[in-house]
Amino acid sequence: MDSGKSPTSVNSSINSPVYSFVAPSRSVKRPRPVKSCLECRKRKLKCDRVSPCSQCQKAQRACRYAAEGETVSLSDGSEAESSERTAKRNRPAMNPDPRQGSGGGANYAAVLEDHAARLERLERQLLARASSLAESGNVSAPRPTASSLTIRGLTVKGGLRTRFFGQSSTRVLVNLFDEAKEFMFSRNKSNDIKELFLSIQKIHRALQDEHRKVTAPITVFVDSMTPIQKRMADVLPSKAVCDTLLHIYLSGSETIYRVLHTPSFFSQYNRYWDGIPQPDAFLPKLLSILCVGYRFLGAGKGQYHDREGIHIPTASSLVRTWLDSLRGKQLVEFSTLQAEILQLMAQRMINPQNQETWTHLGLIVRMAMTMGLHRDPSEFGQKISPFWAEQRRKLWYTMLELDVHMSMQCNLPSCIREGDFTCLPPRNLNDDDIHPSIEQLPPSKPIDEHTDARIQVFAASTMSTRLKVVDIINRTDSLQDYQQVLELGNELERAFEDVRYVAPPASSKDRKIYQRQWLTRIVLDMHCRRPLLALYRRFALSSPDAPQQIMTGYLRSSMILLSYLDELDPASPDYHHIWHMHQLVLKQDILQAAFSVCYYMKQATGGSTSRESSTSDSNMMSESVEEACTMASESSVLLSLPRLKSTVQKVLDSMLRRIKEIGTDLRDIVSLTVVFNTSQGGTPEQKRDAIKAGVQAIVNAGLQAINASQEKINSMPIVPSSLLTPTGSTQRDFMQPFMAPDTPNAHMPDDFNSMWDIEFWNPFLPSGLS
Repeated sequence: MDSGKSPTSVNSSINSPVYSFVAPSRSVKRPRPVKSCLECRKRKLKCDRVSPCSQCQKAQRACRYAAEGETVSLSDGSEAESSERTAKRNRPAMNPDPRQGSGGGANYAAVLEDHAARLERLERQLLARASSLAESGNVSAPRPTASSLTIRGLTVKGGLRTRFFGQSSTRVLVNLFDEAKEFMFSRNKSNDIKELFLSIQKIHRALQDEHRKVTAPITVFVDSMTPIQKRMADVLPSKAVCDTLLHIYLSGSETIYRVLHTPSFFSQYNRYWDGIPQPDAFLPKLLSILCVGYRFLGAGKGQYHDREGIHIPTASSLVRTWLDSLRGKQLVEFSTLQAEILQLMAQRMINPQNQETWTHLGLIVRMAMTMGLHRDPSEFGQKISPFWAEQRRKLWYTMLELDVHMSMQCNLPSCIREGDFTCLPPRNLNDDDIHPSIEQLPPSKPIDEHTDARIQVFAASTMSTRLKVVDIINRTDSLQDYQQVLELGNELERAFEDVRYVAPPASSKDRKIYQRQWLTRIVLDMHCRRPLLALYRRFALSSPDAPQQIMTGYLRSSMILLSYLDELDPASPDYHHIWHMHQLVLKQDILQAAFSVCYYMKQATGGSTSRESSTSDSNMMSESVEEACTMASESSVLLSLPRLKSTVQKVLDSMLRRIKEIGTDLRDIVSLTVVFNTSQGGTPEQKRDAIKAGVQAIVNAGLQAINASQEKINSMPIVPSSLLTPTGSTQRDFMQPFMAPDTPNAHMPDDFNSMWDIEFWNPFLPSGLS
């Protein structure tokens, strides 16, 4: 199968010093003749050796046997690693004699020395681990352990207002970096650093005020006494704009999240513009679709009222008003359920609060269950036609996808568990293949054949594994060993091999086809990569005894997720649009992966573990974590330290470019900047200078975003006038995030999560407060 490697990547692998030496001779075993088909061989299944074989017929795969003399190479692993292995195999062996040739022979001795040093160090590490196990007499598998500070957190305000944060939150991830946290929350910053943090505080407040304004609906529409259908029609843009936004939605979202039957919706859409009245649910669905499409179109779209688009806050609010007005049997209409899901997706375009989405999604899932969508339509005899049975399956698996994704983002249990439903996955068919009057569904097409449903059908095949991952990450405290984690990890790793089979690397010369092939593969890879990262994160970043498979697999997946765009040409006309969608959809995943890469950088450069201790056990754990991270970063060119550093720097640059976008939090950017510059090693002075330069870059980008000068920022008050009471005094609850307490004895919370809200924005706290 095509590995998708370009000549450039092959040459870069060959020219790397790591691969500039090959042993002059080695024993080669004669390969056994291949009798099984390629698919059974790849999946290690028993093949009956007929054409097509029974295994391929059962799985609806193309069955192919190796031709005589054909070289068969079937190996697992990530695409990036397979590219490196191909480069190593295809590279011509170099002459080990430095006297012959004028190329790589000159560096032969140095490279050989480097390899010998690495082997010696790995040998010492393995012997040290073996001896420590022998001395302790611990032959059983270790029980997974981790500090609670690195996997969860809780903010408490006023004693009664609380919010839970899981391992994906920046508040929790920062706990992995003691040095960075100490710098950010130190009360003894130098004056120049204090001034920078004070400027960031003011820029943050200005951006937040701007976000509140642009996300507020237009009152003339939402508070009007005009009928809701008339108000929704009034905010609708022209047909030409609607055509464009509808196409963007269909190509960008209606792939894995299948809500519509496209021909049926287009039929209603065309009749609406012809002046023919449509069902009440049509306009709410159309408005939500336009909101998603306009947000996908480009940065800042949908935040302001204009004739060339749609004002997302107003449209989303009107759809919500219509949905809240439904009563009785209207609540169990299929079109109502579609409108609820589309409105949830539209609301996330301007309010990307994961926990609110998770809560609302729970209501939608239970609404669907009361309609029986969790049971397969075949259980109800002939009551449901084949067409509507297939639409119910598509919508149910869309809710499953949303549920799994939001549960992993929030680190909270999923609404749907394995065994709670019997609904079968939809068939791999085009929407044009079925229609409301069809009497029998056509057979499903092979999974490697492109259809409208292919992405969702493939994702459904991994749903069982992903539901198990969601379950296990919410009960890791009960795990006795790593066996279940490793088994699930292996299942997901095998899914990546299937992704490369279903959607091989893009190779078309046509730009549109190339981008479609790339998008298909990235969507499929992403929905398996996310659960693998969520599964491994707690152990890779917190457990001192995590298996090397977890340590290396987590870093590799983090880097692959951060490298999705590397295959596209930045000079392409559509690159900026694709880059925007990539940042919008994967914003939180990118941030988490960047923090994770910084953790490996810190450990590989000799940093300490996140929770230091003076005991000998913790020292041994520290060495173990450092060794594991070092081995992971040396296992591949993709994971080398220079590559890690350049990748995180690209993430920071992208975040600065999107600093004005809704959902961007300056605290995330500041945290990653400080963490990144303290994880690269160096003297304290070098780290401080690097942090200062990074924070200054944030200030410069922020000033440009709010269109203000440094002098204007300096003149802004620390406490906004809106927080002043009629008597002129500040309200206590709002004063603390902006100003220092009046007296040294003022109450200061001890937990870090509260500090996140107070000291982070308060560079003038006097030292010595507790």
